[in-house]
Amino acid sequence: MSFLEVKNLTYTYSKNTPFFNDAVEDVSFSVEKGEILAIVGHTGSGKSTLVQHLNGLIKPTKGEILFCGQNIWNNEKNISSIRSKIGLVFQYPEYQLFEETVFKDIAFGPKNLGFSEQEINESVLNSAKLVGISQEYFNKSPFDLSGGEKRRVAIAGVLAMKPQVIIFDEPTAGLDPIGRNNILNIIKNYKKEHNATVIMVTHSMEDVALLADKVLVMNNGKKAMFGTPKEIFSDRNKLLSVGLDVPLITNVLLKLNELGFNFESNIITVDEAVNAIINCKGGADNA
Repeated sequence: MSFLEVKNLTYTYSKNTPFFNDAVEDVSFSVEKGEILAIVGHTGSGKSTLVQHLNGLIKPTKGEILFCGQNIWNNEKNISSIRSKIGLVFQYPEYQLFEETVFKDIAFGPKNLGFSEQEINESVLNSAKLVGISQEYFNKSPFDLSGGEKRRVAIAGVLAMKPQVIIFDEPTAGLDPIGRNNILNIIKNYKKEHNATVIMVTHSMEDVALLADKVLVMNNGKKAMFGTPKEIFSDRNKLLSVGLDVPLITNVLLKLNELGFNFESNIITVDEAVNAIINCKGGADNA
């Protein structure tokens, strides 16, 4: 039994009208506890529509979402419980801040889930620490913070609910390299501390190579590819056919191969590339 499984999921916009459109069509995949799944695809491929099904924000037209073996829509009255276990961080979550203070914003989710006062305080402290927001910010208005700080506060608000699965929709969109690294570290640390399952929608092949255990490639609402990052990136031609590409470092080594080198095609991170170059023909001086 998979921790989270999607079976033959289809979602149709404007069903039973002349304007109907299958945004997601017959998609199936699974992800296990503690894994990171990256979902990639060109704009309009169905990524965001797909992930909004996973915690019950959208109900499938056909198919099932199984969490710990149970269809999340078996009892619609319990869908709010599912949303506490499967958290969703939208793209640009900083636009969803609304409380008077940073503390109240982070505490909003736990409070609505019925956490005790002590549990709320502990959750706020722990999640704020995890995202790098110190207690001196707690009484400030979230609207007085920088863009990167706002995003971290918004993420902390989801983490404070202690979800077993957390979904990030383009978590590094619009951030500079430092902000991007901060968010990626938050994702890695939350996964490590809670053995949580992470699902990440992204356009960054570099982020996929660094973090993902599995990759789902979407194209025109359908599953185009599914496998490990090395399996997915080993088929560059298929990725190009759906408007994607391999990580930049992989492309660099492929170009070097055209010049006579013989690097493996499944090198997908900078660290792997450095080791391969050092070992090329017995050392960097000969590469």
